[in-house]
Parts: sequence; C-alpha cells; structure tokens
Amino acid sequence: MTRIVSHRGANTFAPENTFAAADIALGQGADYIELDVRESADGVLYVIHDETLDRTTNGTGPIGHMLSSEVDALDAGSWFGEAFTGAVVPRLDTYLEHLRGRAGVYLELKYCDPAKVVALVRDLGMVRDTFYFSFSEDMRRDLQVIAPEFRKMITLDIAKSPSLVGAVHHASIIEITVEQMRRPGIVAASRKAGLEIMVYYGGSDIDIHREIAAAGVDYINLDRPDLFDAARRDPDGAAA
Repeated sequence: MTRIVSHRGANTFAPENTFAAADIALGQGADYIELDVRESADGVLYVIHDETLDRTTNGTGPIGHMLSSEVDALDAGSWFGEAFTGAVVPRLDTYLEHLRGRAGVYLELKYCDPAKVVALVRDLGMVRDTFYFSFSEDMRRDLQVIAPEFRKMITLDIAKSPSLVGAVHHASIIEITVEQMRRPGIVAASRKAGLEIMVYYGGSDIDIHREIAAAGVDYINLDRPDLFDAARRDPDGAAA
C-alpha cells in the first residue's frame, strides 16, 4: 500500500510545519511527515519552509539573521487561524522527538549544516525512519560524504533519468510528478533501477488520488492525507 508523506504536515487544516499540522496529519492516516530545515543565526535548527519569517509567523526578515531566543518567541499559528495562536516555530530536535516512534520523517534541507542534522538523527536513533533531499547540490554532496547510509531522494527533474538516480545522485528514492507517472516507461524504468517511487501531488482531486493509489507507487508526497487515505482504502470508489 502506498505510504502517505504529508507535505509540511496537514497544512490545509493547520499552520504548516507545526506540531498541530503533524498531529492532524497522523490522525488522517499519514505515514511520514515532510518538513523543511533551516538554521538560526546562532546555529539552532528549526522546522520552517521559507527563508524569511514573514509569511508563516508574526516576525519579519530571514530566520538566518535571528537568534534562537527571538525565533522561539514568535507566533507561528495566528496567521492561519485564531485557534492556533501561540503555536511555535518548532526546533528540529523537539519536532523529531515528537514524531519518533509515531511516523517516518522526510527532511528537506533548505539552509543548514547537514552535519548537525546527521548528528541529531543518529542521536535520536531515527536513521531508518527518515529520508532526505535538498535542492542544494552542495548540501546533497555534503550529506552523502557525512552519512552515506542515510536514505536519500532525488527528483526526476534533477536526475533526468531513473538510471542516474543511484549512480550519480546516491539516492534510492525518485520523486516524480503525476504527469511523469503517466509517461510511458518512467515507472518501469524506476523499478528496473531498483528505486522506490514517490509521486508529488499538491491538489485535492479525488480521482487523481485514486489514480496514484492504483499505480502502486511506494510513497505520495501531498497536502491532503485525508483524501489519499480514503483513496488507498477504496481505490475504485466503491464506497462512494
């Protein structure tokens, strides 16, 4: 059965990359939580997507220019809804501890020291429960040098071919779009290369969720775990 990777948690129902978003996603059937990692000016790792604080907190400016004491005092929930007022920007260590034993974790390294992430994950005993990606070629390279045993993902757009995912990018998971999944030969070539397949879909069309469920891929990276959980349990829509 395809495993659900909830993109920034259940971000339709709670502020993204917060404890509430993770908890709601797990309640909706998520198997993994996707998160983004950035670092404060004093070297503390945080779970936040944007380079700046403006969109998802009551702060402003780059998180990399702020001290952890300042980041810890921010409100990361009221922008989404009054019920989430007071939600914090999670520190990565406490967020991983919150998820340990409850879900797998997909970490996208935005801007941080990969060595700090590796040390934390090893210390928490979560190596087998996690996989990794970064759009930064430097961070991908550093992660491979520091932690060759860590599971890594690469997109087809970056790798260009499933045959290059392992040999060139040292990854065992390939992420493809719905359109790429439909392209003749992509899924078969990925399987031939011994890869796990993750489809990214950010929409809410139940028919597309069912299509992905029927394709038998390993993971789906999405915004609506509730819809896909229903689709994978009833891929033909017989219960509708």
